[in-house]
Amino acid sequence: MTKPDLFLADGTVLSLAEGEDGIRRIYRYDLATMALGEPLYGDAAHDILGYRTNADQTKLLGVRYLNEGPEIRWLDEDLAAIQAEVDGKVTGGAATVVSYSNDYGRVLVHVGAADSPGAYFLYDRASGEMPPIAFDNRTIRLAKLNPVSTIRYAARDGLPIEAVLTLPRGRSENLPLIVMPHGGPFVRDYETYDWWAQFLASRGYAVVQPNYRGSSGYGRAFALAGDGEWGRKMQDDLNDAITHLAGEGIADAGRVCIVGGSYGGYAAMRAAQRDSDLYRCAVSFAGVSDMNRMLAHDKRFLGNNFTDWLSEQAPDLSDISPINFVNDIRIPLLLVHGKEDLRLPESQSREMYERMRAAGKDVTYIEQEEGDHGLSREEDRVEFLEALEAFLAEHNPA
Repeated sequence: MTKPDLFLADGTVLSLAEGEDGIRRIYRYDLATMALGEPLYGDAAHDILGYRTNADQTKLLGVRYLNEGPEIRWLDEDLAAIQAEVDGKVTGGAATVVSYSNDYGRVLVHVGAADSPGAYFLYDRASGEMPPIAFDNRTIRLAKLNPVSTIRYAARDGLPIEAVLTLPRGRSENLPLIVMPHGGPFVRDYETYDWWAQFLASRGYAVVQPNYRGSSGYGRAFALAGDGEWGRKMQDDLNDAITHLAGEGIADAGRVCIVGGSYGGYAAMRAAQRDSDLYRCAVSFAGVSDMNRMLAHDKRFLGNNFTDWLSEQAPDLSDISPINFVNDIRIPLLLVHGKEDLRLPESQSREMYERMRAAGKDVTYIEQEEGDHGLSREEDRVEFLEALEAFLAEHNPA
């Protein structure tokens, strides 16, 4: 059922909703019929990400899109003029208006790119000056790292898949490959600065981040295509990226590892168990090894509708749980998990490790005493990257 989202000062009512094709757009909303009217803003293939309003939400200032990368299209004339001004001062990056004074005289701007973490600048319109005031990464600052692009390929059943590809600077042929599925799974990767991908590319690897079926941002039909496909066609979509990149001459299909966190960590464990012939090694950060244990964990939380959805992702969750098939794993596996992970207990990784060790498998486990689900602490990020680098250097050297 659709609902109104914005009541503008001129009496217009707007709704951010899915159309008949499942793509989210901004529609005029008819309060008399409680139904959507004409679409006012949107994209043919990607969901609208959101919108910007004034403080009392009575004026629509801009619409936020997420196509190959994020962007905002300003409807407000003053902000559109400011955007044009800061764009004229920036080369090699995208300028985002973050905030501004009431008179639009001073503007906080973030400038960044998919190959650079970026910085915040304070733009003074009267003087035209725009000095940096803070860097996202004080070491990298505004340096350009490894190139990022969007690629497209067809899954084996013909479903179009979009993926983000990061390549080592100056190299694009016959590269060792890291398949890096995102978490969620109801999110998507796009062209933005990704420190995992940039780190791996700096070590000589091509990194592909497929937006497998079930990812968000491509409309309802694409999201629903992932229902019941955990560990099945969602894995096929990852494997088909290898076939595509090898066919393009970019990747060496004989030198591939899979690395992921959260759902991506599950996908890495599932790949090690189901598709050992395709990968040399697998790395799971905070991944799910036992779907039924995950379901039992989530049921403890009030108001959690995720459990009903999760229980429908396979006829039998045991059949898609890697912990039940450790004897099928024939490649080395690195598991990393934080003890302070409130989203997913570390037992998901620790018990996988214990089961694999008992079976004589090649497995390494790092449990981070203060680590959480998002690697929030710098010490944990460094430990993870150092372990990741050493593990890949041993099992899939660049």
